[in-house]
Amino acid sequence: MTANRSGAPTSDEYRKAVSAIIRQIQKSQALNDRQLAERLGCSPGTIRNAKSEATSLDPVMLLGIEKSFGPGAIDRCLGLAQVRAVALPERMIGVDPILALVEALHRLVEAQAVDSEGGKRITKHELSKILPELRQGRAALDALIARADVK
Repeated sequence: MTANRSGAPTSDEYRKAVSAIIRQIQKSQALNDRQLAERLGCSPGTIRNAKSEATSLDPVMLLGIEKSFGPGAIDRCLGLAQVRAVALPERMIGVDPILALVEALHRLVEAQAVDSEGGKRITKHELSKILPELRQGRAALDALIARADVK
């Protein structure tokens, strides 16, 4: 998803991105509006309105989504500015980055096995099942890059 030609995201683009984020989280986490609202500390009506693109979520709510569901949860919205979220190295304390990367790659290889759901082609369903490992692997890689990029 990219911003319009002027480069500045529109309210409509923002609302569509937020709606897509909410729908993706609900699908991947098997959460209804009430459950997601409880997790984020808002009303189910707030979730419904954002999902139907009737209103926007405020930045604090969006940050809550990122914090609750991990680095990359709001990338669809951040993509309007052609950026994405990156985990800070401190968030990876206690996590072996190499092991996290290997686990993510292992799950991708399993998804490409001939006898997997999509055979050699990874399906969207397979990707959604391994999304937590993919995000953890990406966060680990980002943390390693951040450590190496210290000036």
